[in-house]
Amino acid sequence: MILEILSFSLFGILIGVFAGIIPGMHINVLLPLLLSFPLLIKIEPYYLVALIVSAALTEIFVNFISSIFVGAPDSSTALSVLPGHKILLEGRGYEAIKLTVIGGIGALILSLLVVSSLSPFFKILYDFSRPYMHWFLIGVTIFMLATEKKLKKIFSALLIFFLSGFLGIITLNSSLTFSNILFPLLTGLFGLPTLLTSIFEKAQIPKQEEDEKLKISKKEIFKSIILGSIAGVIIGFLPAIGISEAAVIVQYLGGANDARNFLITLSGINVGNEVFSLISLYLVNNPRSGTSVAIQKIFPSLNFYDVVLIIGVICFSSGLAAVLTLYLGKKIPKYLEKINYTSLCISVIILILGMIFLLTGVLGLLIAFTSTSIGLLCINLGIRRSHCMGCLLLPSILFFSGTTPCILILLKI
Repeated sequence: MILEILSFSLFGILIGVFAGIIPGMHINVLLPLLLSFPLLIKIEPYYLVALIVSAALTEIFVNFISSIFVGAPDSSTALSVLPGHKILLEGRGYEAIKLTVIGGIGALILSLLVVSSLSPFFKILYDFSRPYMHWFLIGVTIFMLATEKKLKKIFSALLIFFLSGFLGIITLNSSLTFSNILFPLLTGLFGLPTLLTSIFEKAQIPKQEEDEKLKISKKEIFKSIILGSIAGVIIGFLPAIGISEAAVIVQYLGGANDARNFLITLSGINVGNEVFSLISLYLVNNPRSGTSVAIQKIFPSLNFYDVVLIIGVICFSSGLAAVLTLYLGKKIPKYLEKINYTSLCISVIILILGMIFLLTGVLGLLIAFTSTSIGLLCINLGIRRSHCMGCLLLPSILFFSGTTPCILILLKI
């Protein structure tokens, strides 16, 4: 059984590399296809879980390559674009990749320690916090708006928050499924505007160094890992608080303002969030991510030994994913330097739009064009694109406050 689990984990790692390296692709897009594939339906459930977990963890690590070198992130790595590009333009893109790997592996170890130590309390905290969740989300929103500091930018951020929030309310109540609707919505808000901006500015990738040294102290690395791990577990526990929001909050409260600190922290948040999301099926019996939803369909209830298996697959796949990410982070820039970056961005946009049409049809394209307009407006206003996460925050605030039906009636949706 162990050999079979390792084999399916390796297969999952290959899927994760594919999902991470292809711009615009996400494991949540592939999971419905995997779960409906006839051969996979018939296999032992434990093997399928190993495949899904390893694919999800691998994608987290590898996805930073496309977000940093190509500028086509998903929602979880969207904020890595600017810090990553800053280091990339220094000719140190490999260092940026290396920092994300350090943050991910460090957060994996620390988040497992945190979750195992506090596991008896998560169910109590979950039940206690749920009735007050909308107030917490409102507090997070106010904090994010206030961090813009200047009054003009605060009002601009408020505009983007409500525009994206209104779009979120409409799209999340459309005929498309939740996982499919997020693809055009978040790709338009975060991925496509970055690619279009690169085309307009005629950006080029400078020659990259292969220096193994890190321009950051060990103390700062350790601090960033701690911040990322704790924030990752917290947002894994609390619904609707996304990685973008957590990264912004940690950036200000923890002083992770330097690009290198920020990349470590962001990677740590991604891994910490995924680790808790997977284990949350056992702790609070509630899935917190697309991956955990897929696992719950296979195992409606998990026992302690199931969780031990999942943790083992997490550690195995994360270790291999880290090695593969470092390898690809060295090899890919050599090819990208020879390619016209504008042509690459145009090709990626065509690929993404084609995938959106294939998965969501004309409605998905309409959502993508609308959300891209909001994303471009956000860039032109000179404010952080984390405010675009109003597309999920505002609907969540309405849901937890119990006002969603009233709003839908007013909007005649």
